[in-house]
Amino acid sequence: IQRQVPVRTFSEWAQVRPGSLQADLVAHCGETTAGFYLHTLLAIDVATGWTECEAVWGKGKERVGGGVHRVRQCLPFPLRELHTDNGSEFLNHVLFPYCQREGIRLTRGRPYRKNDQAYAEQRNGWVVRRLVGYQRFASQAAFQHLQAVYSAARLWVNFFQPMSKLVSKERVGAKVRKRYDEPRTPYQRVLAAGVLNDEQRQALERLYRATARFSDLLGI
Repeated sequence: IQRQVPVRTFSEWAQVRPGSLQADLVAHCGETTAGFYLHTLLAIDVATGWTECEAVWGKGKERVGGGVHRVRQCLPFPLRELHTDNGSEFLNHVLFPYCQREGIRLTRGRPYRKNDQAYAEQRNGWVVRRLVGYQRFASQAAFQHLQAVYSAARLWVNFFQPMSKLVSKERVGAKVRKRYDEPRTPYQRVLAAGVLNDEQRQALERLYRATARFSDLLGI
């Protein structure tokens, strides 16, 4: 299966359309990878920064494949492309035929080149580790708590956390000058992309307004 999935490098992500996601698994193993522990499936849309996290019970192919399907259902736009590392939890007889059947282009990074999944790797630290930390989680109670945390975090990250995207970089002698665009939230970038129909746009705007009102009541 790995040989059937094309490689996509870090330089091939310029001007991608919404719906092009990088995905990664974050292990909640503590100080040892021995035994059973939970994972987080993180997926980020490269064009808009829209981020979804799903708690995964272990690392089984069916569990990870189910997590990808749930991420797809939560997205405000269609999933067109999915990019992962070379792990067997992604490149297997569950996810590969699922992507083929649903018309989703599946690609992978080069082995041992984490910068091919740079967007997901950056989000792993900024969202998952920042919220959950590095402790070991292996219980049903921990799984339910992770689900609750991510249910709230998707609103906080996508509606209220602006981000800047790299526009260009230029080497001047020994220095590299980088230019970024104006900070905008993933929600604002999704609306500006023009990929939603009227019904989808209105539904997303209603969710934003409801979340904003609740945040105001809490004084956030």
